[in-house]
Amino acid sequence: MRLLKGVIFFSLLMMIVASCAPQGSLTPRSAFYDLRAAFQQSDAAAFERLLSQASYRKIRHITALFSRLNDRQHESLSALYKIPQERLQKLSVREYLKILLAMDRGRDVIGAAVSQRIVGINREGNRAVIRVENGMELAFVKEGPYWKIDLTEL
Repeated sequence: MRLLKGVIFFSLLMMIVASCAPQGSLTPRSAFYDLRAAFQQSDAAAFERLLSQASYRKIRHITALFSRLNDRQHESLSALYKIPQERLQKLSVREYLKILLAMDRGRDVIGAAVSQRIVGINREGNRAVIRVENGMELAFVKEGPYWKIDLTEL
């Protein structure tokens, strides 16, 4: 009985500790490193969690545009991204991010930036710009307690 109480107490303690862990990036630097990890692991779900609300809306708008393309345009994009035309017409934000992550890192702006070393962070209020070795800059915004990537100006 004493052992059972100990196991229950330990389990409850671990659940409390896990629920107190941050659910996002608490600094622009940690958001950058989380984004790097998402790119290195091709983790679209992690990338999606790092999107600012405005970035999410922008990508949702882009995917909506895909559904309005004519058949010839769908065929061309389908060949380019190597995905079925039907999927292009109903592309979710996460599926779009999967395509982005699957692209050659040398051709993708974000992938190229997160592969570099940080050389500076300019933070003003709820906005931050991270400059990397090759001169590229990525913008981040603070939403609630967490920092998110801002893709609205890319």
